[in-house]
Amino acid sequence: MSKSKKQVLIKAYEATEVSLQQRIASTPVNQAKQLLHDFTQLYRTQGKLARLKGVSVNG
Repeated sequence: MSKSKKQVLIKAYEATEVSLQQRIASTPVNQAKQLLHDFTQLYRTQGKLARLKGVSVNG
């Protein structure tokens, strides 16, 4: 993968990560299904971001 494409993907995943964190923070606790979905997406996004950055991840 080219360095510029990798940088664009990293920026996109970082933006998605921030967006999900903000969404989780503003979601009421009684919306468990939405929170579960958002936390799952955040976990996956952080994993993809770590792999792109070359950081070792568990699993």
